[in-house]
Amino acid sequence: MSRAQAFQKRRWICLAAALVICVCAGFGYAWSVLQNPIVAAHGWPEGQVSLAYTVTVVCSTMAPLFFGGLIRRISTRMCIALGAVLFGGGLFLTGAMTQLWQLFLFYGILSGLGCGFIYPSMMAYVVRLFPDRSGLASGLGTAAYGSGAILWAPTSAVLMNTFSLAWAFRILGVLFLAVILAASLLLAEPPEGLREALCPSSERTASPEEGGLCRKQMVRTPAFYLIAATFTCGLIAGVIVISQASPILQATLSYRAERAAVFVSVFAACNMAGRFVWGSLSDKVGIRNTMAAVFVLCIASMLLLTVGEQDVLILAAMGLAASCYGGFASVLTPLTAQTFGPKYITENYGVMYVVFGLASLIGPSLATTFKTVGNGSYTGAYLSAAALAVVGLALSRLLKPVSCKGECYGTE
Repeated sequence: MSRAQAFQKRRWICLAAALVICVCAGFGYAWSVLQNPIVAAHGWPEGQVSLAYTVTVVCSTMAPLFFGGLIRRISTRMCIALGAVLFGGGLFLTGAMTQLWQLFLFYGILSGLGCGFIYPSMMAYVVRLFPDRSGLASGLGTAAYGSGAILWAPTSAVLMNTFSLAWAFRILGVLFLAVILAASLLLAEPPEGLREALCPSSERTASPEEGGLCRKQMVRTPAFYLIAATFTCGLIAGVIVISQASPILQATLSYRAERAAVFVSVFAACNMAGRFVWGSLSDKVGIRNTMAAVFVLCIASMLLLTVGEQDVLILAAMGLAASCYGGFASVLTPLTAQTFGPKYITENYGVMYVVFGLASLIGPSLATTFKTVGNGSYTGAYLSAAALAVVGLALSRLLKPVSCKGECYGTE
């Protein structure tokens, strides 16, 4: 029995460990539950506090760009351990903040960089574990990451009510550090020949993607910028809902913070479900077809939010937008591998991950700006997100499939 064949059973244990790590790293999706308590506890302006979410997402997306060389040289396990120290340590220090700049430094920069070492590496890792089921593996990984708010939003609320805001950050920081480090011990590098064993040559494209383009080569191609623009346009709607869910519900539907926190978890479940469902579907119908469906639903959700007045309609539209965000997240990794080859997927996905940072720069800014000029209404933000999604849908039709339906590295 070859090493590749023997590894096929162990890879499920590795996948389980990776999913646990992703769940912990998904704590950032619980931000909307933390924003108002931070404002109330310290008296800082809401607009400035909300920037902390943008800072942490930008730092997490920039980490692979600035530290790509280091990530490439060290093992996956070491990369996750380094990320755990930054992520958990940053949250722990956030519990000691007394000034606004410390929120940006500890929560925004340190924990953001930690997440940047963890999540992109895990997404590339699970795809390397399952080259024969890249859509499913990516869907599970992104679903685990997106499920963070389901667990951590109510957990954070309980900790803040039981102890305090400061102790909630400290407890969660220590917890994440311990769990991620323990789970990283179960990770193992896929052996040489795994992809060949699981995807026979008759099922793989014989194109240059077999070797793949490295990061420097990838960023010189028009396809890179086309994919980046397409996903940025698509992700903005979901970012608005996910990052501002609690404030939106409190302002639009007059929900109390506790009730809004419940729906933050509900939207996180929609985000998680979208990642799994759309990721699995992409293996069957192709990534381009899947993206088209997600874009259409994304546009519909934003239009519903502009006209909806009933609670049920608004909540359903927000859940739909969150699921679309998850759908885009689930197909980005396999699309990167299929377009630029699987050989350098870790560093290439790390660069492509920047689209989440771009969307997080635009989305919350649209929400807070239009809320201010619209006397508390988010309608302008919803219409802007819908228009951008239309642009993204048009751009997605320009993505060219690299092979036919059913092949391991094809998009159709």
